[in-house]
Amino acid sequence: MKEHGIELELVTTAGSAENIRLLLDNKIDVALVQSGNMSDAQAAQLVSIATVFYEPVLIVERADWNSDHIQGGRIAIGLPGSGGNILARELLRDQGVREGVPAGTRFIEVGSEQAVEALRAGQVDSGIFVTSLDLPWVDSLFTDPNLRVTHLALAEAFSRHYRYLQRIVIPAGLINLRDEIPPNDIEVIATTASLVTRPNVHSALIPLLIASAREQLYQGGLLADPGQFPSAHGVEAPLADAALQYFERGPSFFYRWLPYQYAHAATRISIILLPFLTLLYPLLRSVGPTYRWLNQRRVYRWYSVLERVEKEIDASGEVVNFERIQKELEKVDNEIRNVHVPPRFGANLFALRTHHRLLVERLEKLRENGSAS
Repeated sequence: MKEHGIELELVTTAGSAENIRLLLDNKIDVALVQSGNMSDAQAAQLVSIATVFYEPVLIVERADWNSDHIQGGRIAIGLPGSGGNILARELLRDQGVREGVPAGTRFIEVGSEQAVEALRAGQVDSGIFVTSLDLPWVDSLFTDPNLRVTHLALAEAFSRHYRYLQRIVIPAGLINLRDEIPPNDIEVIATTASLVTRPNVHSALIPLLIASAREQLYQGGLLADPGQFPSAHGVEAPLADAALQYFERGPSFFYRWLPYQYAHAATRISIILLPFLTLLYPLLRSVGPTYRWLNQRRVYRWYSVLERVEKEIDASGEVVNFERIQKELEKVDNEIRNVHVPPRFGANLFALRTHHRLLVERLEKLRENGSAS
């Protein structure tokens, strides 16, 4: 963002819940928010920029814990205010698990590395981690023989019930190819992280944020295909207008040559002018024919006068009113001498003068013939 003269200040928070609160309180401008963390009322007050990556939901147990009782015991659900904490509570509640139900169930609000240490020390029996596979400590969830990442047989069902969840597969060997860790494919569910902002944040920033995310993420990752992120799909808050335009039309031409604030204004103006130009196109097409007709009309209108004079001469027979016809031809001559047209229409004007001269010569011959008689 520095390339565009924008200072980006990073703010450390407890997670998505706090990010949403800070956005609504106008204390931050843009935040990363896990899908599934916003209420409908909150989503109505915010706008999405793009989804940017998957965050798999890993259910991890102690190896000596009886998996038949995973829905009970001590469960690490993440730090208070984190997106993982909110999501874990919702998923467990959907399975009928809450504090004290089944009997002996306790929610332990620790996350990340602290939760891993608590698992190893036997302080918790299982944990729900909403995280990235790229973090160093996540490897230990797969490599520690005392821990077990659960294969979630209901992953597809969860993705159908929750529109913000995706069923993904962690393929065998993804964590460590040499040692083939994990040894088998593991089905899990994943949420998506989105860039979210307030509607009153300057919309010129949105294309820059998407372009920056695309530059970082276009090659894909362990769980995302190349070009999959950033994406307009999977957002919870409505997509910002500037983001929708970016994903539909691509980056504006103006962003390559103008400062971002002017580029945004130029893009908006071009969008407004496009329908107008579409309506104007038929009028523009008619300019050429209209211009040609106007110039030709300045010449051709005198042909009707010459045609009338010629018919009058033909109908007069031997009794021709030479004086009156001569005056009319002289009047036409004076008029057409003052006609000026562009060079491309000069041939028409020359032809008119030639026809006028022929009528004058015909009238003079008739006068000579009459005098001789």
